Amino acid sequence: MSIFRLSVLNIYTVCFLSFSLLGCGSSKNESVSTELSVQSAAIISGEISANIESNRQSAVVGELSITGEQAGEAVFITQTSSQTRYGIFNISSNGSWSYTLDLADTNVTALDIGDTLLDEIVISSADGTKATISITVVGVVQPGNFVVSDETTLNADGVNLGLSAYTLIENVFSEGSIESPDMYSGNHEGVIHIVEDTDAIVGNHFVFLAHRDEDQDKDKGPSDRQRNEIKSYDKSPPATLAFENETVQYNWKFKVSSELELTSKFSHFFQIKARNDTNDNTNGNDDQPIITLSGAQKNSTGNQLQVRYSAGFDENGNSTGLDKNLLETDWSLITDEWIQVFVQATFSEEGQFEMTLTRLSDNEELLNINEQNIDMWRGVSDDDFARPKWGIYRSIVETDSLRAEEEQVRFADFVIKKGSLIK
Repeated sequence: MSIFRLSVLNIYTVCFLSFSLLGCGSSKNESVSTELSVQSAAIISGEISANIESNRQSAVVGELSITGEQAGEAVFITQTSSQTRYGIFNISSNGSWSYTLDLADTNVTALDIGDTLLDEIVISSADGTKATISITVVGVVQPGNFVVSDETTLNADGVNLGLSAYTLIENVFSEGSIESPDMYSGNHEGVIHIVEDTDAIVGNHFVFLAHRDEDQDKDKGPSDRQRNEIKSYDKSPPATLAFENETVQYNWKFKVSSELELTSKFSHFFQIKARNDTNDNTNGNDDQPIITLSGAQKNSTGNQLQVRYSAGFDENGNSTGLDKNLLETDWSLITDEWIQVFVQATFSEEGQFEMTLTRLSDNEELLNINEQNIDMWRGVSDDDFARPKWGIYRSIVETDSLRAEEEQVRFADFVIKKGSLIK
């Protein structure tokens, strides 16, 4: 076929195909109205990222939502037991998803504390809109022979996003688990004392506030101390309560400013306390915490970070004289830095207590405590237990040693695991 004939054929074809829309070849001045249907992409939102610790056996879960104009397309393409880079992924048509880490993967088992791996999973809606779920695997201390039976987590969800800090906390530890000044009549009611923030290091986190001249200790009125803490107690999930002979792990991150001032008395940021229902002194009671992570001012050595241990009282309610600091170190090692804390405790008369603090910026282990055959139990009945507390609980006797300005202590990524030690 000649080039001329081919060109004529092409012109005729184009004209023919366009006739019904544009009136190609028509001598009449007619207007043609044509409606074009444009496919709009669906919008996927919700929990598209999560962290999972390198020794976690249970799955992390999330929820996605999808909106779209086309009927029947606001659903997800399901995935069942999909093999990912480091685990197994599932998602249902309504957007509920789960991710289970492959604990046998050599890349996972090789992680040092604070190291991370990124697993990315592509999901799709019915109309082909895609999104990526990002799972960050975080290396943690993995003491041998610990088998997890129950687990509870508490995470912030972002500034002005999702739920309030108080709601998030009570959803995990139950209503009544917050001991903040604004929760009590006559205390510092005008200021919310736990808020949320975010940064580039740990992402979303909680900020606990303290005010030297306004805050009190719960509903006790003005006294020599003030408190802004969260806790587990008898209405909290079983994983957060340690009964006799049980082993529990506590993981969290925290950050204090170098401007925060201390006294020679106490400033507690973490406590393990006993709940002795009868307040019977035959095995100690709950007046003194078993373990605290504290800051204190020392004239001879400067400010210290201390891990304190209390052996409790004798049957007459007197101190046994066995209280001691398990460790004292330079306070400046932790200031202005995010610190990963790991605790493992076995709650028995001849129990066990381990604690490590690791600076996230360089993965340097700042302290390591391993106490064996240490008395970690204060209960006298089957209903007694030990429980954790986090926040700011401090003496204000030495008022001049503290700043009048608001103090802030930041906490992130609380994980409590109850399990058993396999010998």
